[in-house]
Amino acid sequence: MSASDLATQRLTLTYGDRPVVEDLSVRVPSGRITAVVGPNGCGKSTLLRGLARLLRPRSGTVVLDGADIARLPAVRLATRMGMLPQQPAAPDGITVADLVGRGRHPHQRWFRQWSHADEAAVAEALAATGLSELADRPVDELSGGQRQRAWIALALAQGPEIMLLDEPTTFLDLAHQVDVLDLLRELNITRGRTIVLVLHDLNLAARYADHLVAMKEGRIAAEGPPGEVVRAEIVGDVFGLDCAVVDDPLTGTPLVLPRPRPVPAAPV
Repeated sequence: MSASDLATQRLTLTYGDRPVVEDLSVRVPSGRITAVVGPNGCGKSTLLRGLARLLRPRSGTVVLDGADIARLPAVRLATRMGMLPQQPAAPDGITVADLVGRGRHPHQRWFRQWSHADEAAVAEALAATGLSELADRPVDELSGGQRQRAWIALALAQGPEIMLLDEPTTFLDLAHQVDVLDLLRELNITRGRTIVLVLHDLNLAARYADHLVAMKEGRIAAEGPPGEVVRAEIVGDVFGLDCAVVDDPLTGTPLVLPRPRPVPAAPV
């Protein structure tokens, strides 16, 4: 699958009259994993919604291979870029296979309904996410980690070159967070997917991402490889956290260690 070039040019996104992302220009490295990090309310999820054309820019543009996505037909955009929002909700009783099959809707036409190609794409997405044996299981009977894998399978079945995921590890325990991120890394390496995800855990972002975008108050505070972005002075500026940054002994990636605050002495 050929890599696609996704970027913003002086992008401003608002909710009503309130600007949330301001004059932001960033390029997403093709064929890589990019993690968007920053404190709550800094505009991370809003930026992702703008990239997916779920928010209309107040000014500026989002471009895909040099073309303004506002000018692309919706079906064409959906076959090239898939978005997994926070806490997606599945219809009651829907099976894993049927949920994943919904990822094929952009490929349907009134003159061409379900095809062998659609069947193969769903089977491949289920296999890639380790859900083949759970295909007939209702989604609401799955564990949190399995349910998140099902949503990723839906996005994968859609066949996009770029996958956008908004906090895909939210509400998962640590083991399932690592499981989901391992899966995304595998999809990136073996299938060449460009992946952009919003993460809260800076240490996991540094471990799994090739490129970090650190946001503060709707703007980019720093971007680049994790080793360049996850530095004590940048973490302090962006997150207001006094910390030390060391090399992770297992991966060599930056590891943030918050400095303990002095504890007042107990009254005598």
